[in-house]
Amino acid sequence: MNPLPSTPTFESQVKILIKASEDNIARIESQIRDLECLRDRERGNIARLRMAIAPVSKLPVELLADIFRRVCATNPFTLSMLRDRKRQIQKVQALSQVCAYWRRVAHATPQLWTDQLITTVDKTPTVAYISCVKDWTADGRNGHDSSSMEESGFGPPFAFSTFSDPPDSLKCLVSGSLRSADATKLERTKLFATAERLRRISLATGHTSKLLMPWSQLTDLNVRDSSPRECLGTLVQCPHIVNAVFKTGAWKRPPDLSQRPITTLARLKKLVVSFHCTIDGFTTPFFDRLALPALKVLTLDLRLEQTWSSAEFTQFQLRSPDIEQLELNREPDDTWAEGPITPSDMLALLRHAPQLVKLSVDHCMGSFDDSVISALRYSPTHATHLVPKLEDLSLEFITAEDFDEDILDATIQSRWWTAEQLGTLPAPPKVARWSDIFIHYGDDDDDNVSSQFRAKLEEYRSQGLEIGVW
Repeated sequence: MNPLPSTPTFESQVKILIKASEDNIARIESQIRDLECLRDRERGNIARLRMAIAPVSKLPVELLADIFRRVCATNPFTLSMLRDRKRQIQKVQALSQVCAYWRRVAHATPQLWTDQLITTVDKTPTVAYISCVKDWTADGRNGHDSSSMEESGFGPPFAFSTFSDPPDSLKCLVSGSLRSADATKLERTKLFATAERLRRISLATGHTSKLLMPWSQLTDLNVRDSSPRECLGTLVQCPHIVNAVFKTGAWKRPPDLSQRPITTLARLKKLVVSFHCTIDGFTTPFFDRLALPALKVLTLDLRLEQTWSSAEFTQFQLRSPDIEQLELNREPDDTWAEGPITPSDMLALLRHAPQLVKLSVDHCMGSFDDSVISALRYSPTHATHLVPKLEDLSLEFITAEDFDEDILDATIQSRWWTAEQLGTLPAPPKVARWSDIFIHYGDDDDDNVSSQFRAKLEEYRSQGLEIGVW
């Protein structure tokens, strides 16, 4: 191949051609970029159009905000406040970057940014820790509607004694949780007295009734304190309480509460009291000086060797006549010994529960027998009827020997009518008909239920009654 001639004229012509080709490439690349922009614009249009018809776009703003809150919820068992807080912010930022609509919803939902503060004060606080707490309380002062705080560890140094903070730093606090093995320095809780929006509090301490809390404004209370006197003293300070849960123990000996006035809590609708912190003792004094006229749901957790007084509990029922759901549980163990409630105690309880709709009894062996089942049998000729509104009966881990199948079947049949049968009665029954019956004897022995009774159960189920006995 012969070399091309190298003359000044030829080289200038080649350079002109190279420049022309480079200009063509630049023009083509510019066109490519323009086309890519057009392509990306069309892709964006497609994405927006698909988003417009997606089910999530049809959600109300309130529901979408609630989903965001659930996605970004912090772990209540995490003790590293800074790490947990950082993860929460990262989740919020990720949601905010999905689209403009989600970003507007996220920014309009302040709970996403200041929903929960998880702190640990068992160790000397670091500068970063104090800074984060300051930022959180500053967010609260800026007017966010809802926030909550959990203190893990209550001993010194207390979180809000580590820096100078205005007395209204918790004015937007709505719910909180305090745990402490040492609650003797009660003055350190006085900051919560400034939490004018505080409604829900969870406390796992000692000396609970002496904490400096705005008790009068609380609606939801969850307390773990081994002293029943402290728990009772806490409850009576909460005139606006609606829901209350207590995990405590029983009195070692019958307390003298005769000098304590009867306290009426007119708004309390749900009460859960677990006496599992002690093996034995007296439980019913807890209710001896309480009147709960609005109470609808009552749950009691008992232990085997604890003492039950029907006389005390009956007086409480007379002051709290509207209980609709009653749950009685005994802590499971390896024995089948009878619990603190006897059949006569159960009868006394049912005689004073005119509004009871649902009764659940778990592991209270010996509390239900044929005498109780027979008393539940309905007869239109009787003047009075035991628990006339009872529809739902659940008995778990009871003794099969305490039941006669014929008596049980007669009681079930006396309170059960199909819709067609109800229409043919000369007068409406004076008791509600069954909706659910669940009886579990606590073992898998096939001999617990005879084949004849099994056939009866199948017949009830075919008529629409939810029933199971085994």
